Amino acid sequence: MKKHLKKLLIVSLILVFACGKKVKENDYVARVEDEYLLKQDVAGLDSNFVKNYIDIWVKNNLIYQEAIERGYKSDEKIEQMVNEFRKSLIVKNFLQNEILKNAEKISDDEVKKFYEKHQDEFILDKQVVKIGYVKLSSRNEASVLRNKLQRAKDFQSAVADLSSEVGVVEIVPMRYYDQFNIPFPELWRVIWNLNKGEISFPVKSGENYFLIYLYDKKDIGSKADFEIVSDAVRERAIVEKQNLLLDSLISNLKRKYHYEVKW
Repeated sequence: MKKHLKKLLIVSLILVFACGKKVKENDYVARVEDEYLLKQDVAGLDSNFVKNYIDIWVKNNLIYQEAIERGYKSDEKIEQMVNEFRKSLIVKNFLQNEILKNAEKISDDEVKKFYEKHQDEFILDKQVVKIGYVKLSSRNEASVLRNKLQRAKDFQSAVADLSSEVGVVEIVPMRYYDQFNIPFPELWRVIWNLNKGEISFPVKSGENYFLIYLYDKKDIGSKADFEIVSDAVRERAIVEKQNLLLDSLISNLKRKYHYEVKW
């Protein structure tokens, strides 16, 4: 019995009152006396949860009806709790629209500045390489292309227009990889042993041959480049902006409204 009551109490529901309103027969999914749970109130809920939601709504309203009949009406304490809850909902709605949404409009420049200020806090927990590569269908074509690329001053520019070259299967001018997300993990050791600015000899993987250029490599514990952690940086920058906007708001409100603390 205690278990059953606990289950009812820990599930938070907003009771929907429709007293005095005309409700069409097909507008609601449940009813207890003159209180209705409308279809729109359960719209969007997970289908696996709706049946349980309706069941708890009915039980809560049945208990509510019995409580009112036995004289358990609103008192000063309940009214105070309701008022505080109403305030908290208004505050939450205000902050969502005035603080959170504005913070989410953060610019790329703001995100980059946040990274520059906190870059020592973004540390790699795995080895990462910054490479470019060309995948070809034959060793001979890969060897010929390697000679051309070695004479080029910039790998990224040199491979930009190679897609029409005979034997070229895929071109990736520049990208970050770790050994868990690299599409050809068997070549990781070759890549890690390259020197910065070096292009590999043709390396066979499956039916193809790779020419791999190493821009940079970073070991565990190194500072992460912005491109590697840009999503995490943006999330933290948004949180910081939220806090700054909130602090600014509170400071302005303290000047606008009279308040005092006696403690």
